[in-house]
Amino acid sequence: MNMTDEKLLDMMRQNDEAGLEMLMKKYRRLVEYIAAKMLSSENDREETVMDTFYKVWANRGQIDISRMSLKNYVSMTAAGCTVDKLRRITKGEPVDPLEDDLELELDLDNEAARRINLDIIKCCVREMPSPDREIFIDRYYFEMSVREIAARRGVKEKKVWNILSRRKAALKKALIKGGIIL
Repeated sequence: MNMTDEKLLDMMRQNDEAGLEMLMKKYRRLVEYIAAKMLSSENDREETVMDTFYKVWANRGQIDISRMSLKNYVSMTAAGCTVDKLRRITKGEPVDPLEDDLELELDLDNEAARRINLDIIKCCVREMPSPDREIFIDRYYFEMSVREIAARRGVKEKKVWNILSRRKAALKKALIKGGIIL
């Protein structure tokens, strides 16, 4: 049975665990793929998959599919859970070089400031046109090299560098305008 994301979300909001099971069946391979890009241990990947669907279930009341598709929400949640797991494995060593590339020192210790900064970043990434968004995510969520991204996307490395430079500049401007900077 191929159920729409709207119906799945509606079932989950009614605390129908069958909706969660169908969501897992529909998007499990996608979440496994995202986790496998950064985690080598099968146990770590499986734990990340479960964490992802747990978070989606826990946040089912706040998911707004008019702003972002359920597939994208699941993908972003999976990316976040994967990075969280990697940080736990590496004992808190920084995984995401975005802050260094922006040449800004963001306040990520204060929970309110962290939330504001992350909301600005998510909003900017969401508003990026394709393929810029995918290239940005490949670089800063999956930590792929520019060479890998160029090969994967079938474009020249110079184009990848130009897109990343342009998008980082726009993100930096948005963070300076509304973010919490130390």
